[in-house]
Amino acid sequence: MNKFLINATNLHVGGGVQVATSFIEELLLIKKKDTLKNISIFLSNEVNKSFFSTNKKSKIFLEYKIENSYGFSVVPNKLTRRFNFYNTVFTIFGPLYCWNKSFKSIVGFAQPWIIYPENECYKMLSLFERIKTRLKYKIQGLFFKRADVIIVEIESVKKKLISTLGIQPNRIHVIHSCVSSVYFDKSYWKSINIPHHKGYLRLGYLGRNYLHKNTSIFIEVAKKLINLYGIKVFFYVTFTKQEWANCTSEFKNVCINVGPLQPAQCPRFYKAMNGMIFPSLLECFSVMPLESMIMKKPLFVSDRIFNRETCGSHAHYFDPLSPASAAKIISTVFNERTPKLKELRLARKHAIKFSNAKDRAKKYLTLLTSDTKIL
Repeated sequence: MNKFLINATNLHVGGGVQVATSFIEELLLIKKKDTLKNISIFLSNEVNKSFFSTNKKSKIFLEYKIENSYGFSVVPNKLTRRFNFYNTVFTIFGPLYCWNKSFKSIVGFAQPWIIYPENECYKMLSLFERIKTRLKYKIQGLFFKRADVIIVEIESVKKKLISTLGIQPNRIHVIHSCVSSVYFDKSYWKSINIPHHKGYLRLGYLGRNYLHKNTSIFIEVAKKLINLYGIKVFFYVTFTKQEWANCTSEFKNVCINVGPLQPAQCPRFYKAMNGMIFPSLLECFSVMPLESMIMKKPLFVSDRIFNRETCGSHAHYFDPLSPASAAKIISTVFNERTPKLKELRLARKHAIKFSNAKDRAKKYLTLLTSDTKIL
C-alpha cells in the first residue's frame, strides 16, 4: 500500500499556517473519505489550533500527529527519518531539511529572498546581517533544489526559479493560492475586539513585521495624509507581542496592534477596516490582497510584480519607497471620491475567479497521490 504524508510541522506563523489550515479543512470536506485512508498528516501546534471545523481529524487520516520542527539542523532528526516510511512527502512550504531520503519530495516554495538575490532589502541590513542572510538563503536554495517537485503560487516565481536556481521547468508546478473557504461562511467567523477612533480612517495590514514587509512606511504615510490632505489615519496591524515591543514610539503613535489572528478571525478584521494596505517590497505571493477583494475593501498595494500578477487592475498601486506616493493614492480614494461599489464588486469577482480552496486542494491531492502533472 502506498502511503503519503502531508508535512506542516515547520509552519508556525502567518500565511503558511493559513494555507495548511485551508488545505486540510478542504480534505475533511471530501465525501469519499476512503480517498484519505493512505494519507498521514504531521502538523505544528499552530496549524492544529487554527482549524474552524470540529471534524474528528484523527479518525479520518491514516495518522494525524502533532509535531514541531524549527529550521535547519546539521544532525538528521527522528522526525525526518520517519518520512522514509512514506512513498511521497508533501511539505506545504519548504525547504525540507532532509539529508537522505527514499521518498518523492514535493515542496511548496515561498521564499522571495532566494529568487531575488539583489533585492533592495539587503541595503537595509548591516554588513554582518547581510552576510548571514545570504548564507541562510544559499543553504535553503540548495535544499529546495533537492526536491523532486516544487509548487509555486504564481507564474513569475516559476520563471525566477528556473533562472536563479536552474531548476528544470517540468519540476515546477504553478497552483494558484486563494482565500480560505471560511470567508464564504459567516457561521465560522470568530469575533475580535477592534477599537475604533471617531474621525480616523482605518487602514488594515494583516501580516508579520518582517523587514521586507516595509511597514515602517506607515509613519511617513500618516504624516503626509494629515499634512497634505487633512486625513487622520490609524494603521491596524496584527503583530506578535515581541514585534510590537520592538516598534518605535513614533510607529505606535500611528498604529493600533490587535495581535496575531486565527484564520477564522480574519474576516472580522477586514470587515472593520475602511481599506487595506500592503506595502511589501518582496514576496512570492500574499493572499492578503485577495482576501481584501473578497471582503470588498479598497486595496492599496506596492507596485511590484507579485501584486500586479495577483491583483491586475483591481488594486491601487503606489511606490513602496515613497510615502508621498502612498498618501496621494489613499487620499484620491477617500478624499476626492468615495470607494465605488461597482469597482469593489468586480474586484471580488476577480479574487473568486483567481482560484478557490476546493480546486487548490484537489490539485495538491492529485500531485501528492499520483504522477499526474498539473500544467
